[in-house]
Amino acid sequence: MERKSLSNIELKADSEGTFTARISTLNVVDSDGDLTIAGAFPSKSVLVSAYQHGSWSGGLPVGKAVINESGNDVLAEGQFNLNSAGGKEHYEVIKFAPELQEWSYGFKVLDYERDVEVDGIGKVERILKSLEVIEISPVLRGAGINTATLAVKSLTYAGQAETVLAAVTDLAERTKSLATLRRNEGRDLSAANKDRIQGLLKTLSEIACDLKELLESSEPADVNAVNRLYLDYQKIRTLVGVL
Repeated sequence: MERKSLSNIELKADSEGTFTARISTLNVVDSDGDLTIAGAFPSKSVLVSAYQHGSWSGGLPVGKAVINESGNDVLAEGQFNLNSAGGKEHYEVIKFAPELQEWSYGFKVLDYERDVEVDGIGKVERILKSLEVIEISPVLRGAGINTATLAVKSLTYAGQAETVLAAVTDLAERTKSLATLRRNEGRDLSAANKDRIQGLLKTLSEIACDLKELLESSEPADVNAVNRLYLDYQKIRTLVGVL
């Protein structure tokens, strides 16, 4: 398998977690001395690998994409898996520093010519005629020409509320289990853990006040999500009281 790396990141958006990336520019010589011609990239679905092609060494894929040629651009239209920790982390990293982030794609060469003289360009190491793209990946260093991430969507308020709700629900269940365990074993919390829980309770109390104010002043994008988040806060507040 070979890899081509890409650079020049710009962000935009369509829907939550989605992205569009220009993964290659056709008919130009890249930093590896290769020129890729139109038709080399068949339309297909690929996985988005963990950072630095990390999925080849065991890292879970963080998303999926469909690649297509559009004029001299090869575009990847995809989505990060926001239901996985890796997908969320990669999404946040790319959104945080798009102007620095670069991309790469892993591929096998199916058809090519070597040491070709091209009018107006000169001698080219290889002309790549047909490729099998296996995956795309965010990387630190790129070699491609005029490539870019064209779209990454930020979470909506409702989407973020659902994500927080899931985390708070999980925390409530763990708190309940911990309270039962401590009660059955007659054990007390350490001073450090008490301080940590008090800090958590204080932050949740402040969030609860803001949520209540939001509910009273307007209709949020997802009232049910906010209501459930507020109820889960009350549940945690009750459970912490028995620890």
